[in-house]
Amino acid sequence: MADPVRAQPRVARDPRTDAFLVDNALRVFGRERPDHPALVFGSRRIGYAELDSLVDRAARHMRARGVTRQSRVLVALENSVACVLAFYGALRADAIPSLVGGALRPQRRARLLSLAEPSLVVDDEATFEEEVARTDAGPGERASIDADLATICWTSGSLGEPKGVMLSYANLRNSSLAIGSYLDHGPEDVILCVLPLSHTYGLFQMLVTHMFGGTLVLERGYGMPFPIVERLMQEKVTGFAGVPTIFASLLSLKKLGTYDLTSLRYLTNAAYALPAAQVARLHEHLPKVRFYAMYGQTECTRVCYLPPEEAESLAGSVGISMPNQEAWLEREDGSRAEVGEVGELVIRGGNVMRGYFRDPEATARTLRPGPTPGELVLHTNDLFRLDERGYLTFVSRKDDVIKTRGEKISPVEVEGIIAELEGVREVAVVGVPDPTLGTAVKAFLVLADGASVSADDVRRHVREHLGEVAVPKQLEVIAELPRTASGKVRKGDLL
Repeated sequence: MADPVRAQPRVARDPRTDAFLVDNALRVFGRERPDHPALVFGSRRIGYAELDSLVDRAARHMRARGVTRQSRVLVALENSVACVLAFYGALRADAIPSLVGGALRPQRRARLLSLAEPSLVVDDEATFEEEVARTDAGPGERASIDADLATICWTSGSLGEPKGVMLSYANLRNSSLAIGSYLDHGPEDVILCVLPLSHTYGLFQMLVTHMFGGTLVLERGYGMPFPIVERLMQEKVTGFAGVPTIFASLLSLKKLGTYDLTSLRYLTNAAYALPAAQVARLHEHLPKVRFYAMYGQTECTRVCYLPPEEAESLAGSVGISMPNQEAWLEREDGSRAEVGEVGELVIRGGNVMRGYFRDPEATARTLRPGPTPGELVLHTNDLFRLDERGYLTFVSRKDDVIKTRGEKISPVEVEGIIAELEGVREVAVVGVPDPTLGTAVKAFLVLADGASVSADDVRRHVREHLGEVAVPKQLEVIAELPRTASGKVRKGDLL
């Protein structure tokens, strides 16, 4: 299964090609703004020139350890300076880094090692940083072009088997520029990242920040809400990315609106839709902060965003297509769905992955011929509605649709209605086996501290807004929803 060893013949390559590689931003800002902070982690503050030099050392160290062009480097570290250096260092060594986090279960680690066959595994922060510090400084000669693979992001398929999403340098650069453009990023932005870099939502906090010369304030993760609010104030953070559990936690602070968060320019939410009631509460506490609801997949990083001025009026929508891509909906027969009709979302653009690593069958199911000769487009397996203005609303994963009483029910729509009830902090809706209906709607509720919500209230509210067929037959109150590290609800764990 190992790749054949290939000689590396001398090729004609213009050194200006480096400008097309995503890590080159560190080099540019290292010259233009050498002392401007690129990375803040705990008490450490690392300027662009220092970070650029450390990345060169990391690349030299990896090459000395046998890393070559397009070989794989598995980075099994939590968010840290070492994790940042390992990622950028592997790129500078012309290798392919995979950030997989530092809390891998032994079985998953073994499976990833088998699938990726890495030339190097970085799994000890202190040792790696010490080895990098002892390595000679200075840039090495690059060989990569933007068509080369830049990273493999490992996700879990429907059966839990790791799937390696292959993203090229061109993918990373395209998505970073597109995301930065609609968020209006600049060199004075300070971005607080509590999301794991091992997931693309976290990784692109780093890439976008550095692409535009800003400052990344990196945290190990998200724990209690007040320390994060303190960090927002201390570092004068301008942008913060979260998921519904994080925003629910922050909203548990009764005095959220009294803290000095005047530097905060925007919030983003992805992974899972934020209920309209929580969006309204965020606006109530932070009226001057712009809120972006977004949708994406690892296979294309980001798809769309809801313009902040419509965050409340169109809550539930994930907005318009991000720059430099096309998005449309298709029926099951491959024809285009019309306005208001539910269809599968299809993506065309420079953000679309190269495929799944060593999985041609899965790649062929997902990447299919597009409208122009020779191109492939991404079939997301997600169902949406598109309105006359081009705004997208998520309906369901194809395999999440609940078929009951002869009709199809969108769990997301039911969740949004239930979340409107006072006292409901979070909700997840699934289909469960039922002897009479075949499949019944079941709702799992997480309540706010001290709150009480009756089953009759839930059913009455759903009946009034969505009709009898969508009313949950079963309800269960639980302490918290099971989630992945990226914040998505693991609905399979609820069944």
